[in-house]
Amino acid sequence: MIDTHNSFSFQYGKIEIRAKLPLGDWLYPALWLKPKYDSYGPFYSSGRIVLAMARGNANLECDGKDLSSRTLEAGIMAGVRETMAKKMVELKLNEGWHTQFHNFSFTWTSESLSFSVDGGQENYLLKKGENIKDVINFDNPRVQWKSATPIAPFDKEFYISLGLFAGGMTDFPDSCKSGGQPKPWRNKAVKALANFWQAKEQWFGTWNNEDSALQIDYIKVIAL
Repeated sequence: MIDTHNSFSFQYGKIEIRAKLPLGDWLYPALWLKPKYDSYGPFYSSGRIVLAMARGNANLECDGKDLSSRTLEAGIMAGVRETMAKKMVELKLNEGWHTQFHNFSFTWTSESLSFSVDGGQENYLLKKGENIKDVINFDNPRVQWKSATPIAPFDKEFYISLGLFAGGMTDFPDSCKSGGQPKPWRNKAVKALANFWQAKEQWFGTWNNEDSALQIDYIKVIAL
């Protein structure tokens, strides 16, 4: 991961990332905004914003749903410690999100949150007058941001965080099949990492040089 935690953070504005997402089985990119401070607590208590994520598998079906490189997700996450709720926007692209660069934009104000791609339609995650806890359907007595602003925990400074991951315990449901083959590890298994590595012959050949890299052209942040 690379991030701007020690160099740049902001509260409200528009961020645009021009990026080409990776292709390769069990890869997924991280283009996030993360809280500068744990103002409402650790983990998801202080929120996380997902600017763009598409799994790298060319063909991936999970519980009958297409979660391949053709499916883009963006959204917000919040909760209490490891317990998390989210609201995500999904956009489909037949040729996949890995074939060319796209402009991923997130607009963040004190009253609303929205996401768009390549200057297209604004997809609202939170509209003016709405409350985060209602939008993500999360109510817990330990939530510190319930008594804060309607947009909390997204009412503090956030910084940019970028990275590329393989496997993991949360982003690939155990029901997934890639090209008809079952996922080679179980998320909560003791030997999940070992099982993933032992199946290397199934997935390593799909990691192809630059096509399997997360490529960033530029990042732009605009004050609103």
